[in-house]
Amino acid sequence: MTKPNLYWPVYMNLEKEVLALAEAIHFCDKQTGVYSIKMADLILRCSVEIESISKDLYEQYDGNMYPVDQSGNLRDLYFDTDCLDLLEQKWILSKKEVYISAPTFYFTKYEYKILTPLRRANKRGASGADWKQAYQSIKHNRVKNLSKANLKHLIRVLAALFILNIYYRDTAVDLGRVYMSQNDFDARAESSIFSASYVKATALKMSCEMSDESISWLRNENRDNAIFIIKYTDESFSKMHIDYCHDSQITLSKFNNSKRVKEYLLENPGSVGKSINEICMEIGGADFLAQIVSFSKATNNKSTKKQVVINKNQTIYPNCMYEEDSPDA
Repeated sequence: MTKPNLYWPVYMNLEKEVLALAEAIHFCDKQTGVYSIKMADLILRCSVEIESISKDLYEQYDGNMYPVDQSGNLRDLYFDTDCLDLLEQKWILSKKEVYISAPTFYFTKYEYKILTPLRRANKRGASGADWKQAYQSIKHNRVKNLSKANLKHLIRVLAALFILNIYYRDTAVDLGRVYMSQNDFDARAESSIFSASYVKATALKMSCEMSDESISWLRNENRDNAIFIIKYTDESFSKMHIDYCHDSQITLSKFNNSKRVKEYLLENPGSVGKSINEICMEIGGADFLAQIVSFSKATNNKSTKKQVVINKNQTIYPNCMYEEDSPDA
């Protein structure tokens, strides 16, 4: 039986209350120090949710539910130094980014528009995340520390809860076929305030041996910062690999059987050992290269599909090695 998700509806209600607050307060850079008892309430409720969801995730991923102190006595399980610390080791949560995308939030500074709210969330005291320090201060002495219940800390604690909810939901999104597809990925993930960071693992260096090493990451992309990964399905990746290998065989056959190539190599022995592309370009430029190189299998494949998965530092693609006598060859 699938375990019900009790966290997402609570998160969505918290978002609604923050959005309602934005109708009464102008959310902008100059207002980040504004504080109120309502913000204190929201920070406390978000933090309680973070405590609960982090412990739930910790248990799901085989965390030790019965920790002991230095004397060997059973102690309390801590949501930060125990639970979030384990999740940090697994997923590098401290680098995960979210962006402010709500049209009624008017932040302009980088630090308020692009957030890494789980940075130092696994630490305690003065070393911990700013929103977590605010939470502890407000919880223990609300009157004295009400100024810490400010807009900056509210947005950051809500962003931290948003990220943890995405990891808890752990759902893959099918983007459908690439061919003639109009499906786009909505990085807001149902949020009306945030968009999650993502990277594309769809630029590939094709070869007859393929794996995650075949991914050509874009220069401005950093996988560690991403919450989502856009990729081909494993089945599509394997089919693309096979199609490439088939086309490579056809290309090699056409190259080896070309009378023009044979004559050129006899007259230009210095070109022996160069790549097919280089030799074809020397012989007749792009036109001759197009006559030799085959893309027939790849271009006829209309079934390639993409999907979006949660970034958990997992292997993205299967290892593929072409074998001529394989069933798909």
